[in-house]
Amino acid sequence: MENKGINKVLEPINGSSVVDKTISRIIEAISDGRFGMGEKLPNEYELIKDLEISRNSLREAMRVLSTLGVVEIKRGDGTYVCDQVNPSVFDSIIYGLVFDISTSSELIELRRALDEIMLKLAIDKADDNDIAELRDYLELMEIHIKNEEFMAAGDTDYNFHIKIVEIGRNKLLYRIVKGVYQFFKVSIYRNIEAEEKFSHATQYHKEILDLIVTKDKSRVEEVIANSLDSWGYNFEK
Repeated sequence: MENKGINKVLEPINGSSVVDKTISRIIEAISDGRFGMGEKLPNEYELIKDLEISRNSLREAMRVLSTLGVVEIKRGDGTYVCDQVNPSVFDSIIYGLVFDISTSSELIELRRALDEIMLKLAIDKADDNDIAELRDYLELMEIHIKNEEFMAAGDTDYNFHIKIVEIGRNKLLYRIVKGVYQFFKVSIYRNIEAEEKFSHATQYHKEILDLIVTKDKSRVEEVIANSLDSWGYNFEK
């Protein structure tokens, strides 16, 4: 599918971070329909002229977009918008949206809302195998904390929460929530080490698991709020 031949479809790039701005401008053009899925982009000369950037900047931007799976570069033919969006692109978009949120309080509210949604879905959908896997994560977390293996404990904590998301068996929510949780991963490690001093690191996870086992939705908000109290404090540091 050829490009529509729209004159000056992209506005010029001004200022610093030329490559980043070029990437953003092209993604924006795809998002608002100026370039459709499978459509061929204007040739290199036209893009350089429209964006008022150098050939090197354009080629670097296209390499990044190709790596992300946004465009496909066909040697000798041109550059096309990919027919399907690679999951890594979706994760990058989610990460970018979260990164742009200006305050810690907004991020804490976002995580609380997502945790509550996913826990309620897990309560509805968890089977015996799911519960056994969550128990394994808890036992492993306790071992790592006892041995002061905080990075490993952080990985296990993260995997515990991702497992809850998987139990929800909703592909769209899985991609969104996983993308958001990636942003919080560093704060999870920091929180594990801080909570270890008060022996709280697994207590909150046990309460979450108890709700799933007993299928009790009445205390979801309370348990999630408790589990995020110390995390929120450490996240804002």
